[in-house]
Amino acid sequence: MNNIEEFVSSIRRYGHLAGFKIDIEIARKIEEIQLNIINDINKMISNLQYDDLNSFVSSLSQQGTLQELIKETSKSLGEEIEKKDADNALKEALEGNMDFKGAKTSLIVLQALSRLYAEKFEEKNGNISNQSPYCPVCGSESKTMIKTNNEYKMVCHFCGYTWKVSDKKIVCPYCGNDEEFSLGIFSDKEGRIGLVFCQKCKSSWRIILDESIKAPSIVLPLIALGGEKFKGALPKDI
Repeated sequence: MNNIEEFVSSIRRYGHLAGFKIDIEIARKIEEIQLNIINDINKMISNLQYDDLNSFVSSLSQQGTLQELIKETSKSLGEEIEKKDADNALKEALEGNMDFKGAKTSLIVLQALSRLYAEKFEEKNGNISNQSPYCPVCGSESKTMIKTNNEYKMVCHFCGYTWKVSDKKIVCPYCGNDEEFSLGIFSDKEGRIGLVFCQKCKSSWRIILDESIKAPSIVLPLIALGGEKFKGALPKDI
């Protein structure tokens, strides 16, 4: 299911492609925390009977499980917030106030729960087709596309879910443009990672072109960040 060593080794192997130095020890610690949450909550549920991620998280909140997870995780990260303050910390995190005490911790917990839900969703539905940059599971906007077995898929940076956008050729996930000459690809010399630009809707997104890059889905958007270095090649009016 989830393997911490696979996570760490993939960062060691491909982390340089991201374009900045990744603190492996911090990444390991957060991944260990999230995997523990995923495994613990997974033991509590035999089958997800929820319509969507929001109802799943709301259920855990009503039980007090979400707040307890935030409290315990805060201890692991040295923040030490009380259970009664967990809801407010999560609210501030969702509003983007990451300097609020407990906000980062609560987001780490929410991501772990989203990853678990995404795993269950995939077990039930597989990698569905969805010509959109927005994750079918958590609603986050993905900026990461991967090429695999002649398919082009988007990968969610938050929950790790992967969904199919097109077969055989790149299609813009924003407007559906599939005209080869109006989709520009800027990549490194080895053709490993790059940036795609749609001339029709002026959208851009990162892409991992090298199919030999094997890593957990939650790591792929991190690797793809290296495509940002090609932003300078985009039209100046973007």
